Amino acid sequence: MGTIKDMLKKLERFQQDVENISKISIPITPDKNGMIDRQCPKSECESLFKIHKEDWLNIVRDEEVFCPFCKNNSEAKSYLTIEQNNEVIGDLKKSIKELWDYGYSTTGKNISIKPRPEFELNIKCEKCNCRYSVVGSAYFCPSCGDNNIEVNARKAIEKIISNANNIAIIQETLETSLNKDEATIITKSIVEKSISEIVGTLQNYSESIYNSLSEKNAPFNAFQNVEKSNKLWVSLLGQGYKDWLTQSEIKHLHFYTQKRHLLEHKGGIVDSKYIEKTGDNKYQVGERIIIKPSDSIRLGEITIKLLNQISELKKGSI
Repeated sequence: MGTIKDMLKKLERFQQDVENISKISIPITPDKNGMIDRQCPKSECESLFKIHKEDWLNIVRDEEVFCPFCKNNSEAKSYLTIEQNNEVIGDLKKSIKELWDYGYSTTGKNISIKPRPEFELNIKCEKCNCRYSVVGSAYFCPSCGDNNIEVNARKAIEKIISNANNIAIIQETLETSLNKDEATIITKSIVEKSISEIVGTLQNYSESIYNSLSEKNAPFNAFQNVEKSNKLWVSLLGQGYKDWLTQSEIKHLHFYTQKRHLLEHKGGIVDSKYIEKTGDNKYQVGERIIIKPSDSIRLGEITIKLLNQISELKKGSI
């Protein structure tokens, strides 16, 4: 058994070794597109995204990174994904134990965090040139926080339309690793979720343009409602949905926004308000609405047409 002096020496060495471990730079392996995984640290969000490794090192600032989805701004070190953070902490604990037991550790030197599969929507900020990648609709550049909704909205909806067109292939791919029931549930969820994603993109895009043109900001979530949003545009510009869409397109857009409301707030179950507002006689109260890939495609096409019309609006037109 060692003396107290020996124990103190061991503690001194141990303290120094732990301090050295804390200085180790742990490499994060990028995916095939050169992107590294990041995650919003805000508990209400925790959205996953990717940033090009070169831009993370050369463009993004250590003191402030923005979440592309909610615009939370925190220090760069806060954006480790939950998996990355758990792996680092686990390896750190293992290293400390090895140092105490054996006087040396090789664990920390061998950490290599593998990336998630590549995301499909790749974006380059027009303001600072930061390259990032997301799933779904993103609104803010993680480097400068610039609102990129005008650039990204069409890309996001075009991706949703592409997924809807290829939903059978997506299900077949899922069935290679899951059973048919599980694959069907996931593809059904993808299709239903697409309605909310498209309407949400239209809401954010419209609000961004409207607020840039108007002296007064639009009411909260007004552009999720066809009648309210049309009135806002007509009041501001003297033109609206009736000038930009056909009557059939307006009717379909109204149906889909009401269906989104059911999916978001009623679990998709039809209530009397839905029937009253839409006149949809295909359903009875208590039934659940059915969303097909063709619905996602139809809504996506109408929304892209609407985005193109809204994008033509100029401040001089008021």
